[in-house]
Amino acid sequence: MPIVDKLKEALKPGRKDSADDGELGKLLASSAKKVLLQKIEFEPASKSFSYQLESLKSKYVLLNPKTEGASRRKSGDDPPARRQGSEHTYESCGDGVPAPQKVLFPTERLSLRWERVFRVGAGLHNLGNTCFLNATIQCLTYTPPLANYLLSKEHARSCHQGSFCMLCVMQNHIVQAFANSGNAIKPVSFIRDLKKIARHFRFGNQEDAHEFLRYTIDAMQKACLNGCAKIKVE
Repeated sequence: MPIVDKLKEALKPGRKDSADDGELGKLLASSAKKVLLQKIEFEPASKSFSYQLESLKSKYVLLNPKTEGASRRKSGDDPPARRQGSEHTYESCGDGVPAPQKVLFPTERLSLRWERVFRVGAGLHNLGNTCFLNATIQCLTYTPPLANYLLSKEHARSCHQGSFCMLCVMQNHIVQAFANSGNAIKPVSFIRDLKKIARHFRFGNQEDAHEFLRYTIDAMQKACLNGCAKIKVE
């Protein structure tokens, strides 16, 4: 049976003739109108919105809570356990998410705001279809938590990778960018290590910015987990 007849039979049972195919549109419009004209009756919610909101809040951890010790943390008077993420003990919150095997950076030290005021950093030269790379690097350069950490050069003091390290590349770039405000620099280090970031990327090709961002973040994560061979990265 043709699909037209199937629709007509469903919309108007008992009518099997298909002499006028234009009637199908009228039947569809009529059925749609009946549905739209039906009165919708709402029922009061069994649980208030505030209850649902509190339930959602319990699943998240506030990154920068306002506590009495906030000013003390800024002055560098934190206890040693809070300075070194590996020494801090983290337990599961009971939400089904297991505790991390290794804490890369303690949440107590994470700041979503700039720790220092900088002038706008350097621009980037387009070295030939590198707009995808330039746009991604600029976004990461002006991400305060990442920039704060790399500008402190804490990673460089503890990095033991003898070859390519994405965090070292990113750190050197951010330092150079803010040291050359008002000028334009060439992202040569990223071009040089492009294949180490993503093997299938080719210099001169028009690549996808979001894909490059994902590979760059993955490379930074691997740099953080260097020396932790037993940890499975997912």
